[in-house]
Amino acid sequence: MESFLSSFKQFKVSRGFKYHYYFSSATSGKPTLLLIHGFPSLAIDWHNQITFFKAKGYGLVVPDMLGYGGTDKPEEYTEYLHTLLAQDLVDILDHEEVTDAIALGHDW
Repeated sequence: MESFLSSFKQFKVSRGFKYHYYFSSATSGKPTLLLIHGFPSLAIDWHNQITFFKAKGYGLVVPDMLGYGGTDKPEEYTEYLHTLLAQDLVDILDHEEVTDAIALGHDW
């Protein structure tokens, strides 16, 4: 679990918020999976999927979404608009130089 936790990174997106996320590069020919959690969850809750897909060579970007875990928690509700959250995720993908991604999500 310690090596798993050491693969978490932090990045400040263009809106100035710090995101905490798991990252693993894809092997040649495999896409990157963007795993997005819902309420009330954290990136770490994807640990079974991370272990499974990483072993198969998929890249992984798994953020604590805005307001959760190690990611910033702005108080203004307008900061959580879906279009803004989507741009934050694009910023992270761009930062990691991911060009081929499949987004997956869940919510309770």
